[in-house]
Parts: sequence; structure tokens; C-alpha cells
Amino acid sequence: MEGHNTKIDLEKLEKAQRMIAEAMGEDCEEALSHSADRFARWQKAALVDPRTLYDPDNVKLYPVPEKSCVDLVTIKATAFSACEHHHAPAWLKATIGYIPDQHYVGYSKLVKMFKYFACKYTMDERICNDFLAELVEKVKPKGAGIILRGKHFCVISRGGTETDFPMMNAFWGDLKTDSERRREFYQHALTSWNDGI
Repeated sequence: MEGHNTKIDLEKLEKAQRMIAEAMGEDCEEALSHSADRFARWQKAALVDPRTLYDPDNVKLYPVPEKSCVDLVTIKATAFSACEHHHAPAWLKATIGYIPDQHYVGYSKLVKMFKYFACKYTMDERICNDFLAELVEKVKPKGAGIILRGKHFCVISRGGTETDFPMMNAFWGDLKTDSERRREFYQHALTSWNDGI
């Protein structure tokens, strides 16, 4: 499972940005100097800082009450990511959730867990696999799932339309084996967004 490295070398990032600008034929001082610092700080803010908010060794759980009627917990999460093939930005939206067994986990912790695996140079497949494995390991639910969609600028910038939103999903436990539960999860995914994505 990947996602644990949150170190960053700002000086190397600045140098890399200057080299890219020069390789692209940029010769203005703004592009070769001030932009390098802004680029490095932006990389840190978008692809490193969100991952520092989740500590895999400190996931607080809450006991499920004996007479609890809650059988599916879902929440929406967004994340800024980047394609590891082209280093192009991607804006991701996910429906994440689980079927509780003995414990609940806080909503904000679920979102931070998702961002921990999404906010980096990566692939959608790896995000789904690693997030789901972490959720199962830490919360030990009866079932767990993620439905992931996103705007991938490596696709859009090379001729794909802005309506092309790749989607994938991953399920575990009861959400994988019980079609009714999985259908309910999909309904949550379809009805919760207000912006049509």
C-alpha cells in the first residue's frame, strides 16, 4: 500500500519548473524565476499538505450502539490529484462508505483517509485499491465501497471532451456479494451530488 511519504523538496521542484519553462522556450523573467517558487508551493499545497491531515496510526473509532438501525454509511469526498503518467492535474469526486459492524469512523476521518491516497501522483485504480484496503483494515466493517469519478486533464487537453469523466468502483465484503446493498450504494452515489457530476 502506498501513500505514506509526505516529504517534499521545494528547491528541487523550483529547479524542475525552471528547466521545464526553458525547455518550452519561455524567456521572460517572471516565468523563469517567480513562477518556480509559486509552482513548488502549489505542488505542496495540492499534493502533500492534504495527506498530512491523516495519521494511519491514529484512527479513532466509535462503538455501534446495540439497537442501531444504521446499515449503510456514505459520504462524498473531493480531491485534487495528478496523473502519474503525464503529471497532469485531475479533479476527483468519490462516494465512499461502509456497512458498519462493531464500529463507526468519523465522517471527516473518512474524507481525510481518501485524500491521503488521492492527493499525489497516482492512478485511479491505485486510489480505489489502497483506500478500500485501509478502510477495511482500520474500521473492520461488514462491507466497504468506493465509486470514483474525475476530470482528467491529460484526457481533456489531448482532445477528450469535458464531459468525459472516467468512473471506476471497488467493493469489499457485503457490498461486493450483496447486490441489493450494492444497488443502494449506487443510489447514494447518484442522488447526492447537486452539480450533475
